[in-house]
This record gives sequence, structure tokens and C-alpha cells, in this order.
Amino acid sequence: MIPMLRQLLLALALTSSLPAASQAQWREPPRTMEAAPQRFTGCRAVDGDTLACRQGRVRLRGVDTPERGESGYRAAQRELDRRTRGGTVTVVPHHRDRYGRVVGDVHSRGGNVGRSMDADGYSKRRGARR
Repeated sequence: MIPMLRQLLLALALTSSLPAASQAQWREPPRTMEAAPQRFTGCRAVDGDTLACRQGRVRLRGVDTPERGESGYRAAQRELDRRTRGGTVTVVPHHRDRYGRVVGDVHSRGGNVGRSMDADGYSKRRGARR
């Protein structure tokens, strides 16, 4: 009887802690790259927050758009493409993510693309802000 009660209490404790863990605030890694602006050319939107450029892939810092299959994915991808295609973007690197992409502030046509995408409602309502 006692082992079954112990298992029940453990399961209850684990279940009650799940919502808090899933809503935990994402923390940005420390800067590991020099903050010297770099020019990236030939960029196209892979999704709503990633660019594929001649110099490599770049992840927009400070925005997390819907993933493939989620509502809003295509709109975010098209908007990022519209804001960056056909010109040179300036990237201020911050760090590399687990996929090897440069994560940084992307500037195009005089503005911070990630911040403006976030301000215009292309970010997920909750989740990571990378």
C-alpha cells in the first residue's frame, strides 16, 4: 500500500510541476561573437525567422515565428522574404545556435527586421524569443 501511495504522490508532484516548466522564460545565451556588423547577400527566407544567405544561415534574434504546420507560418515566411529579398542585409552577430546558425540582429532598409516582425505581430504569442 505504501509504495503505491508513494508512486501516486510522485506522479502528482511531477504533473503539477509541468505547467510551470512549460511556461519557463527562455534565456538568451551570452554573446560569443564580436558585435561587428557584417554584410550578407543573396538572402532568402527559409521560414519566418531564418534566412539562407550566400555567407550562411542567419537566425533573427528577438523573434520566434510559427513553425512549419502552425498557423501563421506562411505569412511570416512571406513577410521576412519581402523585407529582406533583393538587397544586402546587415547582421550584427550575437552567438551561434545549436544548429550552427548565426543568431543576430538583422537590419534591412534601415530597420531591425526581427524587432519590426515582432512588433507587427508575426511572433508566436508565447515561447522563446531568440
